[in-house]
Amino acid sequence: MIGRIFLLVCALGLVTVGHPVFAAEAQPETITIGVIPGGNPEKLREQGLALAKALQEKLQIPVNIYLSKNYIGLVEAMRTKKVDFAFFSSSTFVFAEQQAQAKVLLKTVWQEPFYYSTVIVPTNSKIRKLQDLKGKKIVFVDEKSSSGYLYPQVALQKLGIKNSDFKEAAFSGNHKESIQFLEAGKVDAAAVYSDDEKGKHSAWAQFAKDPKKYRIIWTSEPIPNDPFCVRQDFYDKYPKITHTLMFSLIEIFEENPTKQAYSEILGSRDLMPATSKQYDPVREMVKALKIELKP
Repeated sequence: MIGRIFLLVCALGLVTVGHPVFAAEAQPETITIGVIPGGNPEKLREQGLALAKALQEKLQIPVNIYLSKNYIGLVEAMRTKKVDFAFFSSSTFVFAEQQAQAKVLLKTVWQEPFYYSTVIVPTNSKIRKLQDLKGKKIVFVDEKSSSGYLYPQVALQKLGIKNSDFKEAAFSGNHKESIQFLEAGKVDAAAVYSDDEKGKHSAWAQFAKDPKKYRIIWTSEPIPNDPFCVRQDFYDKYPKITHTLMFSLIEIFEENPTKQAYSEILGSRDLMPATSKQYDPVREMVKALKIELKP
């Protein structure tokens, strides 16, 4: 079932100053940007409101932000033209490209141009490697989450481990909830993101009460950072607006001294141009797992 979409920002009371920014090109009545529910939902809502307002002031076009309940829901929102732009995860972009005509524009950067999938356990756990997870409880993020499910699945399948081999395989919906599952003792392990190989900047570093209580038992190969995309037909109709919005996002990020005001959405280090080819490794992963997108 398609996840419910939450409208966070609508018609912030646009005030047009001087001449329209895009006088030589037709412009949409509104622009809607979709956000994936990967990190901290509360901060996403708060930062989404602030980002919409900042973009609206630059573009002089009303900007809406949608926070999707799940990964599939955001792809479907773009496919049905409910959103014009979206911040996808790397794997979700592959599905959006196939089914919703998503065109990659930028990618977010937290610590490096890549991030990692990890499986973590409490430091006092007897679990040392993925094979030790048989008969244990594990929490994943979402079936379309790159770091929170898909990359761990590749590693597990290579070892001949299926979800049926776990005592329980749960899905939390976001990385913060997965850490809370682990802290509450509901599971023995969690598959979550890390922005570096050692976990200094990671889901448990951000969300755990005491990050030192957890350790990594497995780390993936580098994963391309999350892309910011536009719907192809929107780009074809409004190319100038699309490029202006891209550069406006970069300006908004660079104008923020601490780089933290929009970190849940824009990353904390850079926004940089991205190409479709950079996501070839993700396409290969999706192909290897024979994954299909089913609403």
